[in-house]
Amino acid sequence: MKKLLTACVAALCLSATFAHAADKKFTVAGIVFQEDQFMKTTLLGMKSVAEKEGVNLLTSNTSNQISKEVEVVNTYAARGVDAIAITYLDPAAASIPAVKAASDKGIKIVSFNNKLAADFPVSTVMSDNTLLGAGTGKEAAAFIKAHYGDKKEIKVAIVNYKAQLPPESNARQDGFWNEIKDIPGVTLVAEASSPVAEEAIKKAADIITAHPDIDLMYACNSGGLIGSVLAVKNSGKKIPVFGIDLDKQIVGFLQSKDDILQASTAQDPFKIGALAMENAIKSLKGEAVEKEIIVPGLTLSRTNEAAVAEYAKTVK
Repeated sequence: MKKLLTACVAALCLSATFAHAADKKFTVAGIVFQEDQFMKTTLLGMKSVAEKEGVNLLTSNTSNQISKEVEVVNTYAARGVDAIAITYLDPAAASIPAVKAASDKGIKIVSFNNKLAADFPVSTVMSDNTLLGAGTGKEAAAFIKAHYGDKKEIKVAIVNYKAQLPPESNARQDGFWNEIKDIPGVTLVAEASSPVAEEAIKKAADIITAHPDIDLMYACNSGGLIGSVLAVKNSGKKIPVFGIDLDKQIVGFLQSKDDILQASTAQDPFKIGALAMENAIKSLKGEAVEKEIIVPGLTLSRTNEAAVAEYAKTVK
């Protein structure tokens, strides 16, 4: 009887332990690296899932500083969060040690927006940056053939952000360039790097001053795109601009009568954030998750006013 009673007590304790684990409210940290519309919307996607699933979401912005990224990850690891969903500043090297140490403590790591050069993250949710660039590149190729068909040289300038995130920026630039490089006469005459609009507008203006006869500009992210459009507008020239990313201001550029911005390809940051959070929660529950999810982009062109107007209803 005593043995039976002991066994029953043990079973009850074990059952209570499982019930407690099942009822535990998970804490997930969402880490971005800058304060722009893309990152804000990504966090909104995370928040929507966290609220639905009853998860405590903590958020931080590393302000484009790798030292701060390391500090934030270490702080969350010391605090004992259950999972970290993070986009990295240096996914090939400097970002690895801190998240590896967190992973070694049993914290689930989910990468979003870019991919860590390591296997321990439970999932990666991102766009294919080459395909984003190619989406805009196809629009640029059609524009070149329609407007510059008889021109012997078509001079192109590019504003990238390889000084900040080289692999990501290079993939977007290559995807674009591969769509237009074989068109007769296309030549890359200038290139500058800036991830933020305030700096990009100056660098784009310098390009226009140095190459007043350029025929087309391409920018690899929202900051470069906004800066390029404003630089062209300030110059008084009619230089068509193509880019990556979509927010309220960029959609406004596509609808503007100044005819500067011709096309841009958007990521889906809300979906990226939501899927990152979903996978973090699934991994914590012991459920299977996809190791890598590619979220398709969306290209909007001035030539399709109806599509631009429809998208404009979704941005704030």
